[in-house]
Parts: sequence; structure tokens; C-alpha cells
Amino acid sequence: MADEDDPRVITLLRTKGLSIRSLHEPTRGLLKAYLFRVHVEQGVSLSDLAKRIGNKTSGYTSWLCRELGVRARPFEEARLKAIREKRRKYERRPFDGTDEDKAYLLGLKHGDLTTSRPWKDVVKVSTSTTHPAMARLFDRLFGGHGHVYRYARYKKDTKTYEWNLAVILDPSFDFLTQSHEDVWAWVSTSQALKRAYLSGLLDAEGSVGIYKAKNSVAVVIAYYNTNLRLLELVRRWIRDLGFNPLAPYLDKAKGFRSPGFQIEMKKDYWRVLITRSEESKSFLGVLSLRHEEKQAKSRMARALKGSERWDAVGPRVSQLRQEIRQGRDDFVGIAKQVVELRVAKRLLTAAKAG
Repeated sequence: MADEDDPRVITLLRTKGLSIRSLHEPTRGLLKAYLFRVHVEQGVSLSDLAKRIGNKTSGYTSWLCRELGVRARPFEEARLKAIREKRRKYERRPFDGTDEDKAYLLGLKHGDLTTSRPWKDVVKVSTSTTHPAMARLFDRLFGGHGHVYRYARYKKDTKTYEWNLAVILDPSFDFLTQSHEDVWAWVSTSQALKRAYLSGLLDAEGSVGIYKAKNSVAVVIAYYNTNLRLLELVRRWIRDLGFNPLAPYLDKAKGFRSPGFQIEMKKDYWRVLITRSEESKSFLGVLSLRHEEKQAKSRMARALKGSERWDAVGPRVSQLRQEIRQGRDDFVGIAKQVVELRVAKRLLTAAKAG
């Protein structure tokens, strides 16, 4: 077998217009053994392998693996392994917030974040979004503790684009991996923790609605989730804070298909509402929202006077909605451009290699 630095292998892999299929079987075997040993057994990423060859990209080394029948390591596995084993490029700083900050993050997590332990002594936090405000919130919350990775992706089921966000954190963020029951038991011990948790959950998976009600204005707070137990607690905690939300209501039953993308609901989808406008505005006053879109809606809602008519308020509401939609569309548009550029580079690399 050739040594990993065998100049015969490196020289051959640098050949412009290399055709794997035209090579003699012993030469193909030499290349295959090299790729398997370096990429699979030693765990060298396709990107680092391309650098070792020189003036090549991961698209080229991915093409080599396909042509030679070497199964490339899954992207996420390879990326996490590289982060773990290489010298850290980005410092991980421990959680240094208050209990209220912790409760806020737990509410956000139960609504819209995924957590895992990809290896010992770290916590990975991730989410997907089409809203720039959510991406900025993720950066503000975690960017001071680790490097935030952004990855644009195309969703085949909906034929749409979105951004994946992820960060690898210090083990002091391990509280984000606690069970729901343990979190809820802790949050239940304090009104301040309840307010913080409800703020995070509303930022993640809730809405501040400002609607026309005949010719007056209605302000409605909504919490959504597939976890009925969670929403039952949400209702109880809102009542503990002195408000009167409706009981959890089945918004969409399991099996429901969305009108646009025809995505089937895998679970029942519940909601809890505060429907009285003055009560909704007062409730917003006890929360500490951090999501910019929710903050903007909250400010608008709380500034409304009880006597204001929709004719006067409607244009401002429409303008805010349009600004949010435009920001989302622009953000998705950038994701689309990034994905298309990435695909184009891969095709160009494959064409040059062929």
C-alpha cells in the first residue's frame, strides 16, 4: 500500500482532467486505498484532503470518492469531528447569565431550538429559520459564547430555502438538555422565572396579533405547540400572573395538510390565547421579549388607545407586516443565492475533473 504522502498518488490526483474510468485497475486500487485510509480511517475531511492534494476543492474529493466507490463520511459527522479534534479556532465561553436568562433560553428551546451532546463536555444548539430577526436573536444569545455557524439549505418537501443556525457551547449550557419535567418544576418556583420562560416561548413559537374587529382594534396573544402538557402549564402560569387565557384549543388536528405546501401535521397542534385586547396589552407589559419582530408588534400593541379605530391603525399595522415579510423574503433570497452558488461550484468542479 502507498504511504499517505506517496508522491505518485498526489501527482496523479493533481492531474488536470483526470478520468478515473480510464485508469488501469491497479492504479484505481491505489487511489481507492489512499482515499479510504486517509478519509475514512484517519478521518481527514474532504476539504482538508483537497488542500493536501493542492489547488482542489471538497467538490473534487467528493467526486473522487463517488468515482472510486469510497463512501464519504456524512457531512455533519465530519464537521463535528473536525471541530472536536482540531485546535479550537473559536473560544467557548461559559454561561454567565441570571436565572431569568436561563429560564428565557429554556422557553425559547421548548419552542424552537434543538439541543444535543455531539461529544463529551459540549452542548450543540441549533435551529432553522427564514426570519432575519430570529437569526440575529440567535447570534445575540449565543455568539458571545461560541461561533455561530450559518448554513443555507434547500428544503425538497416545500421547495423553499431557509437558514440552519448552530453553535457548539461550553458544558455550562447543559441546562438546555434537561427534561421538560425538570425544567417545568424549576420554573414553577418563581413568578420571575415564569415571566422569563413565557417570554422565550412567545419569541420562539407564539404571536402578537393586531387585527381588525369591526372598525375597532383587537390585540390577541397566541402560544402554539404540539405539546399539550406544555400549553396546559402555559395557561396555568399566565393565570398565576393574573391574566385569563383560554384553555388549550386544537388548532390543527394530526393529518391536517397546510394549504400551500401540503405539509402533513404529524401531531395535533394546540394553541392558548389571550383574546381581550386590554389584557393582552397588559400581559405584554410583564414580558421581556427579545425577538425584534415580536418587540415591534408589542410596542405597537401597547401604544394603542382603547378608542382608536381600525381606519387609523390599519395602515401602520399593514406597514409593519410588510416590513417583516420583506425582511423574510430578502433573507430567504440570500439563502437561495448561496445554495445556487454552492451547487454551481460543485458542478463546475465535477466538469473540470471529468
